Amino acid sequence: MARSKHFGLRGRDRNRTNAAVSSSTAAGPSTTPTRRDSEAEGEGGDAAQQQRTSPATGRKKRTKQANPQSSKKKPYRYKPGTVALREIRHFQKNTQLLIPAASFIRQVRSITHNCAPPHINRWTAEALVALQEAAEDFLVGLFSDAMLCAIHAKRVTLMRKDFELARRLGGKGSPL
Repeated sequence: MARSKHFGLRGRDRNRTNAAVSSSTAAGPSTTPTRRDSEAEGEGGDAAQQQRTSPATGRKKRTKQANPQSSKKKPYRYKPGTVALREIRHFQKNTQLLIPAASFIRQVRSITHNCAPPHINRWTAEALVALQEAAEDFLVGLFSDAMLCAIHAKRVTLMRKDFELARRLGGKGSPL
């Protein structure tokens, strides 16, 4: 009958200290001795030492240890596009704004500083929210039109030329 390797038993024996090993062998066999422990005690040597050294050369053996990464369960991965479709459905259902408010307000203030006269530098909160909603509505429309252009060209990847064509056909914004 073929012998099987028990890496789990070797790992436990290797992790115990020498004092614990010597005290357990001096006290006698445990209540449920393993086959290796009983064979090692029959030969009169230390069980942990015999597992680590080769009987022919006396050198330490290299044992294959279980790779810690292989013992971890591999995370489940969805097929490409599944998570994207789930996110699309999620964002189409809710009505909250997608652009972070602080960065949008910072951008509005920098554009105001560059384009408006110096005495115009204050915005009300309602005006900023209205501006952000209008900007997001414009961007969502532009992305959907550009996606239609990409699909028409038999592609699934959005490219700059799709945005340019969508803006040109829709009359949105100034041409590039």
